Amino acid sequence: MKAINVALIGANGFIGRHVMETLMKKEGVNLFLFGKGKTGLTATGLLYNQLDLTDAEQIKKHFELIDAVYYLASETIPVTSWENPILEIEKNLKPFIHFTECVLKLRAKKIIFVSSAGTVYGSTEKKVKEDSLTNPFSPYGIIKLTMEHFLNYFHKKYNISFDIFRVSNVYGDGQDTSKGLGIINTFLEKIISEKKVTIFGNGDTLRNYVYVKDVAELLALSLDTPPLQSHVYNLSTNDTLSINTLINLMRPLVSEKFEIIYKEIRQSDNPTIDLDNSKILNTFPQFKFTSIEEGISKTYQHLKKMQ
Repeated sequence: MKAINVALIGANGFIGRHVMETLMKKEGVNLFLFGKGKTGLTATGLLYNQLDLTDAEQIKKHFELIDAVYYLASETIPVTSWENPILEIEKNLKPFIHFTECVLKLRAKKIIFVSSAGTVYGSTEKKVKEDSLTNPFSPYGIIKLTMEHFLNYFHKKYNISFDIFRVSNVYGDGQDTSKGLGIINTFLEKIISEKKVTIFGNGDTLRNYVYVKDVAELLALSLDTPPLQSHVYNLSTNDTLSINTLINLMRPLVSEKFEIIYKEIRQSDNPTIDLDNSKILNTFPQFKFTSIEEGISKTYQHLKKMQ
């Protein structure tokens, strides 16, 4: 098999680091790392470059021989843009359009894009498939969905293919919760350090969860699909759990006793999301998701070692 040159944008991020580790093990892949930081966070021996997504000359220099691009760059989270929606346009949408327009004039023929299953559908009353109505109410979800639509535009304009992975709530080793993302990691960190967790709302909010190493494995499998085909996938497990149920699952998996504090729900939080993941399971039938209990246990043990 002929080797392909693959660029990973967002290599220093939580998901990006795990995707990097997975792609490094994949035969026939020459991997190039990019991020907004001056240096890569891990010593891999791979070429890393700080990248300005709006610099056409820089993009031409680094991406002239790239065949496929993983786009994991994101400057915001749902809470941060709730009060200032312009942030989403300036920090995420404009750089994405500029970069993609530039890179697709070169050699790249496939974009693998990480979207947000928890926000692009809005609040749901039943399981949602990839072709279900999308009705995002947060600026974060609105712009993620807009970026998806722009990939359709670029597909028509440049005859490129894309895979969009609408990822549910991710958790696992190495997640930075300081920005307000990652409910499982946040709960486990608070259980370990403070012996208490805070829930916004009454705990009935429904979510799907997925272990980060599963996300990385499935994103890597995108390179094995027919190169001229484009797909949208819900990337999640079949677990649809309320936050209260999630907490009850954690109790026997941790050694600490902890209390629960309930606070007023935040406007930016999606009350219900229930994902149908049958498409991704049918596309990659050999893949098996990590169970929620095993994933929580692995994450908890990792956090304990980091103390």
